[in-house]
Amino acid sequence: MQELPGWETKARHLLECGTYLELDADGHVVKSNLCRERFCPMCQWRRSLRVYGQTQKILSFLEPQGLAYLHLTLTIPNCSAADLKAQCKWLFWRSAALFSDRLYGKSDQLSKFCHFKRSFKGVLRSLEITYNPDRDDYHPHLHCLVAVRPSYFKGRDYVSQETLRLLWTGYSAGMFGDPPDGLWQVYISRIKEGERNNAVAEVAKYAVKPFHMDLDIEGYKKVLPVLHEAMAGRRLIQLFGVFADAARQLRINLNDDQEATSSQGPTRKFSYVGGHYREVF
Repeated sequence: MQELPGWETKARHLLECGTYLELDADGHVVKSNLCRERFCPMCQWRRSLRVYGQTQKILSFLEPQGLAYLHLTLTIPNCSAADLKAQCKWLFWRSAALFSDRLYGKSDQLSKFCHFKRSFKGVLRSLEITYNPDRDDYHPHLHCLVAVRPSYFKGRDYVSQETLRLLWTGYSAGMFGDPPDGLWQVYISRIKEGERNNAVAEVAKYAVKPFHMDLDIEGYKKVLPVLHEAMAGRRLIQLFGVFADAARQLRINLNDDQEATSSQGPTRKFSYVGGHYREVF
């Protein structure tokens, strides 16, 4: 980051991130100098844990409704750096239109297969972006946690993977030069009770892991600004239906990176010095 013009402040924030922590009696962070930069490994890790825990609270809140859950992944073709921001916007628009049955007009032959407002009682949608250094392109895609009634699997509301793939691709393949099948991949599966934690972790994971890309300095100088521009000002996790209702009642905001606790009692203060946290008295 220090090599990028105008990124000196971001670089300093990452370097100093988490060097001061103030904890309450339960060990929760009350105050800190966490940088909350979207590329910070520490803040990404904390955010992933927080979203995981908050999502589990939402699912526990919904438990009396007896809902079942699906893991849905929606992809579009890889794109260039110049197109990434627009493709992320298009990906969000297309998925929202699909879930709300607005993707196809009533006169369209595909509209009769669209009944997602009835079938999907709620959707938790999360953006992930990966980078392919061999092709020098980007792969934005969505991981979704979908809530359905238990009767979904045997009733008229059921949507097969092939039907969903047809509806997701629709008439858009031509926009990308009739891409190979793999680039329009749609994956949907039922989440069994013992698999729920893994599915929640998949949805709650980092939107992007730039420092896992194993690039050299020149590679990072090229990729980081592209990712930053594509994600700037964008809510990476969005809730619909019963998930949004539950979050409102629980007063949960999955996109809020601020400390979740405040303490009126005594706190313990720590500074990061010489590779270790040391308590400050």
